[in-house]
Amino acid sequence: MATESQTDMGIGLGVLFGVVAVGAAVLTAVNSYNYAIRHAQELDTSGLLLNSGVGFGVAMLAASLALVAIHVYDA
Repeated sequence: MATESQTDMGIGLGVLFGVVAVGAAVLTAVNSYNYAIRHAQELDTSGLLLNSGVGFGVAMLAASLALVAIHVYDA
């Protein structure tokens, strides 16, 4: 009788990368909002758009890795 062991690694990694993607998307939104407010008040906005772009990139990468992890570890 053969035994087969399945792993929940796909779901775990999918959730982990999903949480990272949501966090990075929130970072993007907060930095974009702060940029808009500070730009309207004619205050210094250095770094806000860069941080927003990095957050967006991390969100896209993490979301992609979440999908890949779910499919790679699928039984």
